[in-house]
Amino acid sequence: MSIIVEKICCSRKGRAILQDVSLMVQVGEIMGLLGPNGAGKTTLIRLLAGLARPDSGRICMFGEDAAKRSVKFRRLMGLVPQENTFESELTIEQSMLCSARLYGIANARAKVEAVCREFQIGSWRKKYPEKLSGGMKRRAMIARAMLSSPQVLLLDEPSVGLDPDMRQEIWQAVKKLKAAGKTVLITTHYMEEAEKLCDRIAFLRAGQVIYQGTTAGMRQKISPQQEISLEDAFVALALAGRRTG
Repeated sequence: MSIIVEKICCSRKGRAILQDVSLMVQVGEIMGLLGPNGAGKTTLIRLLAGLARPDSGRICMFGEDAAKRSVKFRRLMGLVPQENTFESELTIEQSMLCSARLYGIANARAKVEAVCREFQIGSWRKKYPEKLSGGMKRRAMIARAMLSSPQVLLLDEPSVGLDPDMRQEIWQAVKKLKAAGKTVLITTHYMEEAEKLCDRIAFLRAGQVIYQGTTAGMRQKISPQQEISLEDAFVALALAGRRTG
């Protein structure tokens, strides 16, 4: 397993956000985190990235404890958050060079050039973030996260707000990561994205994982006798939580 989450509980200001969450992600797998707004997906991503600590439980990435934030752990993991994190006063290339040097990457300029070629951003890497479309910035953020050659990439809503053509480009970039043997954990509200990209999914509701498995298995769980769409299954699980909450 590349990621093991064991009985994680997390609260903020007295409010429970995650409750007894357990999750296992295999090496080279794309795992999708689904669930309604407020389910705890982004909080789980932050815990996985070591940006916050749980109240109880344990998260390991290739045997490294996320809470300890060791140098080895930081190099194992790459994070692409929802919001743009490029510095407005730097070009994309300059920002990537800064990141490479912070990671202590030898031959930082050569590494940046190689990653820019791999993610096809060479033609606009000298532009400032404000001059780029949302899709371009998102692709550049993924490229920057890959500078340290991490084994695990955490993507929080990578294609939110993008046009369909840009979304397809992001999907192709994620598929390349899987083909290279990387493990990808992705949060998404797009059911088509989950169907096309994810080997397995975990559905969070009110801070708890109520389903882990394939998208086909989730549809079957909700409607054993009749085939339904993943979106219908999503809505049914979300509404069930409201009725019982």
